[in-house]
Amino acid sequence: MSIGGASGWEPISYIDPAGRQGGVAIDILKQYSMDHGIRLDLLLDIPWSRSIQMLDKGEIDVISGAYFTAERDRIYTYSEPYISDDVMVFQHRENQFEVTGMHDLIGYRGARPQGGSYGDYIDKYAEHRLDMMFSPTGDRIFNVLLSGRADYVMLGRYDGMANISRDKLANEIKPVEPPIVRNEVRFLFSRNSPCARHVENINILIETLDEDGTLQRWTESHLSAVDSGS
Repeated sequence: MSIGGASGWEPISYIDPAGRQGGVAIDILKQYSMDHGIRLDLLLDIPWSRSIQMLDKGEIDVISGAYFTAERDRIYTYSEPYISDDVMVFQHRENQFEVTGMHDLIGYRGARPQGGSYGDYIDKYAEHRLDMMFSPTGDRIFNVLLSGRADYVMLGRYDGMANISRDKLANEIKPVEPPIVRNEVRFLFSRNSPCARHVENINILIETLDEDGTLQRWTESHLSAVDSGS
């Protein structure tokens, strides 16, 4: 089973400074592979846009984590959710404005990672009503705030807080509460892959791991690894 996905979306899927590929999504698939005698091929080093193209063709079997959209649901096969992630607005501490909903972003310049989706509601609203640039990578996206090129950055909570911790930006960048929306995260399987037949059993495993507290423990362990810089 070949696995693509985000390389810097802690605690879901990421590559650590030592080059190890991990995350709670990878933990789930590793557990499933051990239970069923399946070899995993981790390909988180392939850029997100290229991974999606490969998923279309069945060259990658599964994307490790994705939000739900109706368009993707027509093309791919989703698993049940295994974690949720808040979509947040991040601001420079010297350029703050109140945000209680998407309407408060009108008239400001925003930035978000290129190639991803934040779900149907945010994607459609942003397309029609917001002034937003797209960054080719989420790893250094806060540079647009530090340079003044954008008034806010839109990121998943985990993704943004990991970047703040890694780049030591807590005194400069802050998340705005409450979040814009909470999105569930799911595996995304290619319908051109024979591995799509495993989705039902993976859903059963997700339910079991959630009920016995394993998913929460795994999530906390990856967040702790990020906080400690390891």
